[in-house]
Amino acid sequence: MKNILFKIIVLCLTVSSCNTNDDNISSSDNFDRKEILENTYDNIIMPAFIDLENKLQSLQSNTINFSNEASQNNLKTLRKSWEHAYISWQSVAMFNIRKAEEIFFAEVMNTYPCNEDIIENNVQDSIFEITSFSINNLGSTGFPAFGYLIYGLGGDSTNVLSYYNSSEGDKYKAYLSALINNMTYSTDLIINDWTENRNDFVNSSGNTSTSSLNLIINDFLYYFEKRVREAKIATPSSIRGDLVPKPNQIESLYKPDINKTLLESAFSSVERFYYGYSYSGLSNGTGLEDYLIALENTDDLRNEIDNQIDDVNQKISLLDNNFILQLENNPQAMWDVFYSMQNLVTYIKSDMLSKFNISSDYMDNDGD
Repeated sequence: MKNILFKIIVLCLTVSSCNTNDDNISSSDNFDRKEILENTYDNIIMPAFIDLENKLQSLQSNTINFSNEASQNNLKTLRKSWEHAYISWQSVAMFNIRKAEEIFFAEVMNTYPCNEDIIENNVQDSIFEITSFSINNLGSTGFPAFGYLIYGLGGDSTNVLSYYNSSEGDKYKAYLSALINNMTYSTDLIINDWTENRNDFVNSSGNTSTSSLNLIINDFLYYFEKRVREAKIATPSSIRGDLVPKPNQIESLYKPDINKTLLESAFSSVERFYYGYSYSGLSNGTGLEDYLIALENTDDLRNEIDNQIDDVNQKISLLDNNFILQLENNPQAMWDVFYSMQNLVTYIKSDMLSKFNISSDYMDNDGD
């Protein structure tokens, strides 16, 4: 009888424990998670994607003008519109869920460094249309490939223009058009998906591995950890390797004087999501910081995150606009940015996720 009673007690405790894990919500967590989703959708995601769409349309229009007349003025205008769109891209790259994940949006738009050999083969094959993503074409699409075709073909604009005004010029123009058409088409697919599924997104506010907030927080973390800290800083600075800089691994290799601007824009998107700032910068909605405020015993953590964000921004401000020059003259400054970002990853990934009772949905071996 005692054994039976003991087994019943153990069974009850086990069921109770399982229920707690399934709900995964602390007793003090009465925060309305939907508020973060509504603010993120209405004031960050949609405005950022619409801004990118507008800038890509401008790039598309200027590509047509350049194809009609490959002149110095048209090349200058084309380059500037590419730069504006590239900066805008940094604000949507974080949201790699739903349709974006399905069509490999991040890989299509910003795999760097680009693969010059594949690009040149595509040009010579007279490729004029890019359809679905293929691993065989990785590095031959998006902003890096476009940058190669308007900066990387020659040492100066005169040399670049010589390609477009040669007997092979129509092939280069066709591939430029294929690139921007693919970028605008992919972006439109994602905007349509977001537009049609607002309710599904904002109403999925539970604490499960597939709920909207859990997914988007994990994407926020993955983006900052892998696509900002690692891709933009760790890899080119070789901080995890032999400390011999690899300038050929930087973003915007053929227009390196915008490296810092791209990094600043990317980190601003991280701040924006955490604090709940609107994309326009004119309002402050509900963000992850508000979630922490609503929980018990988070004052120290919030202060640590605030201070570390300030430290990252301060260290980024010390970098040269051109990361090739930065790596040649003072790689230590980039290493300092890495270590500051590393500390912020720890606060967010270990401490903040623990407060939210959210688990990281990806594995890594970075020692974070």
